[in-house]
Amino acid sequence: MDRLVTVPAETERRASAVGDRELSRVLDGLAAAVLGGVGAGRLVERLSALLALPVALLDAGLRVRTWAAPPGLRLDSAPSLSPVVRDVPAVRDALAGLGPARPSAVVAPCPAHGVVRRHLVAVLVVDGQPAGYLDVAEMGRALDGSDAVVARQAAAVLSLLDAADLRAARSAARQRDDVVADLLRGSRAGPDLRRLAGQAGLDLDRPHLVVRLPVAPERSAAACRSDVATALAGPGGGVPPNLAEPDAVVVLLELATDAGPPEQRAVHQRLHAAVDAVAACTGVRRAVVSGICRDPADFPAALAETRDVDGIAAALGGRGGVVGVDELTTLRLVVDGGRADVAVRFAERCLGPLRRSDDATGGDLVETLRSYLASGAQVRATAKELGVHENTVRYRLGRIEHVTGLDMRSFDALLAARLAFQVEGLAGG
Repeated sequence: MDRLVTVPAETERRASAVGDRELSRVLDGLAAAVLGGVGAGRLVERLSALLALPVALLDAGLRVRTWAAPPGLRLDSAPSLSPVVRDVPAVRDALAGLGPARPSAVVAPCPAHGVVRRHLVAVLVVDGQPAGYLDVAEMGRALDGSDAVVARQAAAVLSLLDAADLRAARSAARQRDDVVADLLRGSRAGPDLRRLAGQAGLDLDRPHLVVRLPVAPERSAAACRSDVATALAGPGGGVPPNLAEPDAVVVLLELATDAGPPEQRAVHQRLHAAVDAVAACTGVRRAVVSGICRDPADFPAALAETRDVDGIAAALGGRGGVVGVDELTTLRLVVDGGRADVAVRFAERCLGPLRRSDDATGGDLVETLRSYLASGAQVRATAKELGVHENTVRYRLGRIEHVTGLDMRSFDALLAARLAFQVEGLAGG
């Protein structure tokens, strides 16, 4: 009778010993992979081979970073949890408690919601917060207790790799920030700056535009700079160099080597398309764009100019949009933020009578004057722009002179009208 009792116990001990040896073998294989310096992708492949199970490395949103499975399963995609099942109760409850104190959990099947098998999930922790998951799917064989031990060890190793990558990325970002700050403030000599800029991925042999994006007082430039820079990413998706000032985000946009007015206009159009997305982050719907910077010495002056123009626009209570520094050179000579009220009254004296005349008669004097200035004070070009006869333009110019008292043949009058339109545009008129 005693023998009948002891046989199962002996069998259990032998099975346990075999399990321990298998666990030791798997952990030794995992350690060998780590010591061999493999990256995350190779480590996941090695882990899948050691466990004979599909393994996927997921980010914090359950999106697959990399995965591997035994060849015999003939899988075309990772049989892992996906973002669409994140809110399934079984998945949500299992993931909710994962962290340093609870490194792994098993997600039970829930076929009605697309979870057709058990998943062993081990959490990756970086800086004390979940940074991703290691998902071991029950496919090909059943999960057992030793799988959790191995998954937790692998997740810990992957956490260390991610933490190292994060530290390296932060270090590179700090170096880039330092270079951008030195460039914009002119605080480092040219040769050193070019060398450091090259190391930070900044090509100072190519021209750039400095773009100032003001931030509302109740918001933080440092907090929104990443979203702003992402909104202004180029066609290739690269995030441009950027810097947070106390009241603005400053972005550097790289141009082609032979950049001229056409490319500047293309950048302005891209900014027009992005200004609403930027305003959602900054609370201000305005982007102030410098002239072209072709040398490191150009950047500090460009930054100062964008500050000046932004100050004028803010003082005038403008509606925003894209404001080019080069377009307001004359205006900056005669107005600053402290004289904004004078500028507004000046614009009203020039354009107010025309607007009131148009309102009363249904005329087009304001648009005629705007087109006349944009056409270089050429009657023929203005007529073509407006789609009217040249004599119609001449008649309207006569009416403008009569209503405003401005001599349309006088350079001073044309300059005054141009300034008035610029002030009115910034003031939201």
